[in-house]
Amino acid sequence: MATEGKPKVSRRDFLFKTGRAAAGVAAAELAATLPRSSAQQPGTWVCPCCGRAVDTAEALQAHIAEHQRRLPTIRRVQRPTYDPYLVGPIERFDQKDEVFCRSVWDETLWHRLASVAPKAASEAMHMRAIEGAASVAGALWVEVKAASLVPGYAGYDGHVQGADGLYTWDDPVNTDKLSLSSAAETSAMIKKVARLYGADLVGICELDERWVYSNYFDYTTGEAGPLQVPYKYAIVMGIEMNREGIEQSPRWEASAATALAYSRMAELAPSLAKYIRALGYPAVPSGNDTAQSIPLAIDAGLGELGRNGLLITPQFGPRQRLCKVFTDIPLQPDRPIDFGLQAFCERCNACTWNCPAGAIRQGARTTEVTAISNRKGLLRWPVDVTSCFIFWAENGCDCSNCIKACPWSKAQRLWL
Repeated sequence: MATEGKPKVSRRDFLFKTGRAAAGVAAAELAATLPRSSAQQPGTWVCPCCGRAVDTAEALQAHIAEHQRRLPTIRRVQRPTYDPYLVGPIERFDQKDEVFCRSVWDETLWHRLASVAPKAASEAMHMRAIEGAASVAGALWVEVKAASLVPGYAGYDGHVQGADGLYTWDDPVNTDKLSLSSAAETSAMIKKVARLYGADLVGICELDERWVYSNYFDYTTGEAGPLQVPYKYAIVMGIEMNREGIEQSPRWEASAATALAYSRMAELAPSLAKYIRALGYPAVPSGNDTAQSIPLAIDAGLGELGRNGLLITPQFGPRQRLCKVFTDIPLQPDRPIDFGLQAFCERCNACTWNCPAGAIRQGARTTEVTAISNRKGLLRWPVDVTSCFIFWAENGCDCSNCIKACPWSKAQRLWL
């Protein structure tokens, strides 16, 4: 099986160690090191994952095995699994047609948003909203400061060529270039450093121009123009979003989990780009800008496209945020993966049933689009991003229900 993950002690690593033989740690050995519960009778053992009490270390071993974070069989394939569903001409997407940008210039959407009244709140709910908004503000602080020189920037916007701050494209390249032995060794070195800087997932692909925006659009200034990315490779990285926070969607805790991942993006991508430039090779960082992250992540072997329109990975399901670095340093691309997600999403409608906006299509794929924010030429489950965005405005904060509901984002995967 192909897995990606940085070497750190975390809840995810604990589940790997206690549940997977491949981790090389027997659950019985771990159970013997766990404290007994002082609240229970002597001899009682308590699961640190869920709090369930059992009487013996052997029973705890068997119970912990139920918590294993199972990974499916992952096959490396020659072509990404979206390839059979490209049924029409695939034109490059204009960033101004993305739903957040449309809120600036699309008069119909602007009027709909202006007419939305947030839900009435009691005094207690108002106080909770203040605390919740504060948790988001703290989580998003790095991301906001990353482009603080961009007028009107307030976070989540992504960045455009020429933006200053952490995401700058203008940092100089070291003239004293490191000699490289092979593309494979360089790729391994780059991935190791990416994990050091905070990547939970990392893959490499050649940059497919179809996924680069045809035009950029800065909705804080209205600046727009044609876009070209003169680099051969994309290094795509995933950052896990906190499961406990996402499970609280559509409340502030989920919004804070999302915001924190954006801040980590603003640290990770610029750091890796700086590392490559310091090696003597050109590289620029990218958040939610310049090119569409999901197809690039699929090309780089991180996951597949799900019914909810998001990248689904074997490790976290849709519960990650993506950033990337464009570069010309010689690299060895990864092959795409197939872990059976297309057939799974054909049967599963968990995201559909749990979407409060009714924005996720149930049933079969279609080439129909819900708005200009959907690409044409794709046979897929198009997401009604307008309805999704309107719900966010009504809710008072963003929503992650489609991430929360996805079985692949859960800790327990006994259904695999």
